[in-house]
Amino acid sequence: MNWNSQWPNTDNGKLAMQNAWPEQLKPPSTNPWDALSQNELLMKHVALKRAVEDAKEAELELRKYIVNRAFPQKHEGTNTLDLGNGYSLKAGVKFNYQLADNETVEKTLDAIAKIGNDGAFIAERLVSWKPNFLLTEYRKLQEEAATSAVAKAILDKVNDMLTITDAAPTLEIKEPKVKK
Repeated sequence: MNWNSQWPNTDNGKLAMQNAWPEQLKPPSTNPWDALSQNELLMKHVALKRAVEDAKEAELELRKYIVNRAFPQKHEGTNTLDLGNGYSLKAGVKFNYQLADNETVEKTLDAIAKIGNDGAFIAERLVSWKPNFLLTEYRKLQEEAATSAVAKAILDKVNDMLTITDAAPTLEIKEPKVKK
């Protein structure tokens, strides 16, 4: 392989093991990327990432235009337009609903509860309260658990309700800032 020796080996020793083999015992490479240098691989990644981002942006812009043009009086849900010869255009229209801060929501729900006979019943059903995991608090607890038995006990209980899995990694190459 054509790797820069300055790259750290992060493949749990797999690459180190392959590189320790005599050249004649190394398995033949079937991946065309093996022939590329570090810089060529990184530049290829940057180019493909930019192409994907540009394509996503262009597709979304065109999709929004088509929906607005085909359905000037669109409604939330599925909108259908007959195109003839058995073809139809279907657009799923969704809206994002964001609540204000908790204090505003609570005051508003209290006000709704005071309106008419059904106000309290409607206010009770209008908003659900969903717990959110606060990673910053978890990190603090992890730090404290190293020196505190109470924090360690709490951390053990937290881990009973928490499942941690690998997320997709990100990869970014920062370009140097151009001096003006």
